[in-house]
Amino acid sequence: MVLEASGAAAGSWPRHYDSLTLFSPARYSSLPGMSFSGYPDRYPHRDEVAAYLTAYAAGLDADIRTGRRVTGVRRGSAGFEVELANGSALAARAVVAASGTFGHPHRPALVGLDRFTGTVLHAADYRRPAPFTGQRGVVVGAGNSAVQIAAELAKEARVTLASRAPVKFAGQKIAGRDLHF
Repeated sequence: MVLEASGAAAGSWPRHYDSLTLFSPARYSSLPGMSFSGYPDRYPHRDEVAAYLTAYAAGLDADIRTGRRVTGVRRGSAGFEVELANGSALAARAVVAASGTFGHPHRPALVGLDRFTGTVLHAADYRRPAPFTGQRGVVVGAGNSAVQIAAELAKEARVTLASRAPVKFAGQKIAGRDLHF
């Protein structure tokens, strides 16, 4: 049984920012038994990944239950008791936690944030650059999403990328092949 907090087997993918693409080519991002359709060296877009995950789930012989947020897991008489947000519980012999951070993004308490009059967004709340056209902004982080969002925003706004250490940019392709090769 698979319990999915969102209303679809695609998980949080449909809610990510509009321009999100995978950072690895389709050929290296496919799940067992089902390749992404189309050119294997392209980087699938957010909507394509959501559709792929939905189709993949539909082809599985698995009990996938959407809209089921797990709020707790504890030892039970038959192994584990899984508590759900709706107050119900399920028994399980084994549990695999495969949760991401999208549902509960980390928002650090920053000194002075309560007096800041600008807009503060987490990557989970960002959608597109248009609302920031002509503005100044700081994107904090050096991970793939932060850099991708900063590059997109830089086409519309004055952007600074802030990180704990200098960002080490690497070419996506080495000798004509994606670095995932």
